[in-house]
Amino acid sequence: MKGNAGLTAFPAMLVFLANLGSSAHAGDWARVEQASAGKPYDYIVHVQNTYSIGYNPEVREDRFRLALRSLKGVCRSSRVVGDDKISTQIYGLYSSRPDYVVLVKCA
Repeated sequence: MKGNAGLTAFPAMLVFLANLGSSAHAGDWARVEQASAGKPYDYIVHVQNTYSIGYNPEVREDRFRLALRSLKGVCRSSRVVGDDKISTQIYGLYSSRPDYVVLVKCA
């Protein structure tokens, strides 16, 4: 009976790991929030600030491409109207990479 307990937990573990692995996709690299009314843009896209294959957060075109790709199902056609670099560093205490924000208008 002791041997069977491990075998019944094994399929549950596989399902958990499969769901965990499938949750990592391009949408996880950007967080999208809707802009306030009256702004000249519709969405604020917080893009990742870490390097990955084919993506360099310091390259503006890479950030724009990632932001537009993350809105592919939301906007039929979209364009970037601005971007910003937000420093998260606390001088003398904490050093970190900046956060990048891309402002997008749907057409």
